Amino acid sequence: MRLTAGEVDVIDDKLKSVIHAGLPTSDQVIDDALLDLLGVAARSVHPDERVSRADAFNELVPRLIPKIKDDFERQATQIIFGIAQGTKGLNLTNRRSRAAALQGYDDDHFRKKIEPRLRREVALLLHRDSLRYKSRSRRALEAMEPTGDTPKLTDDDLTAQEELISRIWAEVYTLRAETIAALRKQGAPEYASQVAEHELAARAAGKRLEGMLGEYVDTYGERFIRHGENEFDAEGLKRLAAWSM
Repeated sequence: MRLTAGEVDVIDDKLKSVIHAGLPTSDQVIDDALLDLLGVAARSVHPDERVSRADAFNELVPRLIPKIKDDFERQATQIIFGIAQGTKGLNLTNRRSRAAALQGYDDDHFRKKIEPRLRREVALLLHRDSLRYKSRSRRALEAMEPTGDTPKLTDDDLTAQEELISRIWAEVYTLRAETIAALRKQGAPEYASQVAEHELAARAAGKRLEGMLGEYVDTYGERFIRHGENEFDAEGLKRLAAWSM
């Protein structure tokens, strides 16, 4: 199921079970409506695997909560989701008491009046995050339509960041191609010298890729590298692809 712009209420409702369990939690606790969010699917290593989407969700929510501007609301939200220091393993009742104590609220008042507002804020953050990917996915699909028109670069593409992303993926596929060539020719004596050349080229591509990934993270402060509709963890890109020998 894909959530539309009018279904923040659905996200809000499904977050109740997540808060009850605390983060991180299992894929059995996280509802499909949350696992199917485009922002969650795009960040998962294996989007077709439920467990992988759950891992992405468990990582995404703690990254979104710091965007809450109000200090009390941000700290209280981190507490009730069980991601604040010293709250891991606490049951929800204890987490609520700790969050309520931040501003001297009665536990019952916090549960009935404050917690729903905080949960709603997280639902909005998740929804807005997925809207970014919905827009990006639509552009990608339109660009792939077989209209016969030659794809064109727009002004949005003409940035240093987009250039670096393109060079990163060029090295990823260079590494893949050289690795395939070396493995394909292994065991054939007549190709021994070519195998050595492909292995050398693969190692060189791997080093260039590692340098570019480091440059990307240092420059843009982002862990994820876009590729079509999905994003891949920069630090685990080579391991994820399993293309190195």
